[in-house]
Amino acid sequence: MAKWNKIGGTLIVLFMLIGLPAISYYYLSQGYAYRKEAILAQGAYGTMPDLGGLTPVRGKLPEELRGAMTVVGWLDPSQSRATQQYGKMLDSVYQQFADSPNLYFTTLVKGDDPSATATEFALTYNLPLSPMLSFLAADAAAFNQTARDFALPLPGSGQAGEMPIVALVDSSLTIVKHYDLADRQQTIGLVQLISLIIPLPEKADIIVERKKEL
Repeated sequence: MAKWNKIGGTLIVLFMLIGLPAISYYYLSQGYAYRKEAILAQGAYGTMPDLGGLTPVRGKLPEELRGAMTVVGWLDPSQSRATQQYGKMLDSVYQQFADSPNLYFTTLVKGDDPSATATEFALTYNLPLSPMLSFLAADAAAFNQTARDFALPLPGSGQAGEMPIVALVDSSLTIVKHYDLADRQQTIGLVQLISLIIPLPEKADIIVERKKEL
């Protein structure tokens, strides 16, 4: 009996020393593989164009975006439905990542008074003054040109701002994917991809809209 107890104790020790680390390594490697696959599954739509020539009207675009992730959106106040959809989703996504490092949200604003538009939009959709958030004024030509530069998949007449479509830029300044925030599943996909690379703050859950689902 003592011999079997000794053998059993030895097996337990070996399992703790070898088996548990092996199991942990397996699950960690599986998680890494999933993360790598998700990142590599993204497209490549060119390098993010320089937005430094656009005038900030609320917040400030960071001088260096390399090494961070950036979500870029287009806001045309004449497109009320798209503006509302974009605002609700930006509010929800920002609130989930508000305490995360190396993540920025910038919005190109079209209109006669982009400063007033940005301020009203931010107040309506609970977007505070934050280093993570910036709004840049763009005249009609620049507004549509940047949409082309970011290779936005524009439906209908092909005008930026008609749909709440955003571009995701990775840490190498490559435009990797577009998301239509009017589509709940695409919004969830955006949150999931960001959270793979930039973890959500502790205890945060993926939420598409804070008050109600679409």
